[in-house]
Amino acid sequence: MTPSSVILITGARGAGKSTLCSAVYRKAVSSGWSVCGVISRAVYDHDSGLDRIGIDAFNITTSETTPLARRDGSLDGSRWACYTFSDQTISDCVSATVEALDSGAELLILDEIGPLELTADKGFLPILTFLGNTRLPRATFAVVRPSLHDRLQQFFALCPSRPTIRSVEVTAHNRAALIDQLLTSDDQFL
Repeated sequence: MTPSSVILITGARGAGKSTLCSAVYRKAVSSGWSVCGVISRAVYDHDSGLDRIGIDAFNITTSETTPLARRDGSLDGSRWACYTFSDQTISDCVSATVEALDSGAELLILDEIGPLELTADKGFLPILTFLGNTRLPRATFAVVRPSLHDRLQQFFALCPSRPTIRSVEVTAHNRAALIDQLLTSDDQFL
């Protein structure tokens, strides 16, 4: 059996990590892969278009986009830094993702695993817990902040299925090339 591949995606804010995840998602779906997980999408102020006011979650399994976090405190749930998170959105994303993984999804995209999961033990942590107790999917793409990279890498290294782990740093200059490198053919990543 081919070992699972884990690609840890890191980079500065605005470098294109979510753009890369979206490209991976589109390519996988067009290649017939079963895909699950979450892609985070920044939400900006309608007036200025520049001020980031929140994050929406695209639940890959259900194809639904819902508010994940807001700066104005309008969501009822966990707080981290300047954001309040929607416990309902997190729960919906976790349930759909774990169910899809349990049913044999081939690709998992987690955008992003951050301090809410790795410091506060909240957020999408139940997905990681599930992964730690079962075989990983064929491929996993996980976005992680540079400061938390080593912790997430260690988590995957300790998974029972012993995946191949690769880290990539997205920058404005290499984003397009990374998309081409990671999407090597119609049915392979890496």
